[in-house]
Amino acid sequence: MRPSAFPRPIPRRRPAALPAALLLLGLAAGLLACGGEPAAAPADAAPAPLPVTVETAAYRPVAGEVVATGTVEPSRRVRPGTKVLGRVDAVPVSEGQRVASGQLLARLESRDLQAAVRQAEAAVAAALAQLENARAQHGRMTELQARGSATAKNLEDATAALRTAEAAVEQAEATAAAAGVTLGYAEVRSPFDGWVVAKEIETGDMVQPGRPLFTVEDLDPVKVVAEVPEAEVQGFSPGDPARVEVAAVGHRAEGALERIVPSGDRQARTFRFEVVLPNPEGLLKSGMFARVTLPRETTREALTVPRTALVRRGQLVGVFVVEPGAEDRPAARLRWVRLGEEAGDQVEVLSGLAPGERYVTAPPPGLEDGAEVAP
Repeated sequence: MRPSAFPRPIPRRRPAALPAALLLLGLAAGLLACGGEPAAAPADAAPAPLPVTVETAAYRPVAGEVVATGTVEPSRRVRPGTKVLGRVDAVPVSEGQRVASGQLLARLESRDLQAAVRQAEAAVAAALAQLENARAQHGRMTELQARGSATAKNLEDATAALRTAEAAVEQAEATAAAAGVTLGYAEVRSPFDGWVVAKEIETGDMVQPGRPLFTVEDLDPVKVVAEVPEAEVQGFSPGDPARVEVAAVGHRAEGALERIVPSGDRQARTFRFEVVLPNPEGLLKSGMFARVTLPRETTREALTVPRTALVRRGQLVGVFVVEPGAEDRPAARLRWVRLGEEAGDQVEVLSGLAPGERYVTAPPPGLEDGAEVAP
């Protein structure tokens, strides 16, 4: 019998039975998956609304006032120098040093000037000797002429000689005084109590006549110079009250207008208002930025918010306005605003906030735009 052309199919083997231990392990795992482990935790719930205090924006009467920027300046500033040409021999002071009136700031070499003084003093001594001789001669001529032993011409000549000697003494004394004044120019001294804020020379330098060598400032008192726009100038006069704030040193003071310069800046269209403040401890320095507030007697209506409501982000300033959010729940919306004048702890809002809108008076830390709040 011939073999078949097709091969016989190979019988498949049945998988071997799993051991009983493996079956029990799988069953236990299934039971744990179904109910042995607790269910996964739900997603994080929404954060609770932040409690805030709100107010309704409204117009309020505020005292009229003008707020101007200013600069602290010394009450006096001088730049002493010399009127002679010379080399600097000594500079006993430095920048930032406090000096008293008359204190030596610099000394120039003055040997030639001292010699000129001695020469002038010698000329005075010679002139005095000539004067003494002329007086004696005039006295003798007066006696002789009285006895008839001298003519009137002799007495006239003696009188002329006396007057010439007197004039020579005056001239010699004036020359000596001028030499002494010139010698004084070799010493540069402080004209008042103050501070040396600039020094232009060192020992060994050559100085020219009229060249400023130092800058000395008197900082007690100081004057705060504010630039007031021309539209706000009317209604003020010297003696009016003024408030000054120097934020750099946390200094606030009440003062009065010392003077108003009647000539304004033609470019900026501003006028100089000066307020004088005592500064015994030297806390205020020349060049510090200051803010000057000039109250007016009249009042006006303005939309204001407390300073605590303001939120600053770089150059922008805003407030959180409470508006309906998701599902009509209150939400804080950051609104940028434009500010006006300041009145105590209140700040005028010119735009960005309307009367009747509610705003957060003191935003808590972490309050962001769109966050739910609980007024």
